[in-house]
Amino acid sequence: MGLVAEELFVMKVVQLAEILEVRHCVFIIGPPGCGKTSVWKTLAKTHVNRGEDCEYDTLNPKAVTSDELFGCYSKTKEWKNGVFSVIMKN
Repeated sequence: MGLVAEELFVMKVVQLAEILEVRHCVFIIGPPGCGKTSVWKTLAKTHVNRGEDCEYDTLNPKAVTSDELFGCYSKTKEWKNGVFSVIMKN
């Protein structure tokens, strides 16, 4: 990928891998240019290079309401799946 294996960057990739072993999804947050995209793309590429399955979805949680993100009951008491529910089902 043309990246240099800098110690702090490698540590962030390892930390992301470790948290994904116990969680289904995570938010990667930080200021612009801090390496968020490079970290998850590096981890994804590592899984692919090892012949492991790798699947990811990206979304902007600010682009939807909380009900649209997590799901909610409608006025008729029917559950409507949110973006997270749909991603996890797929």
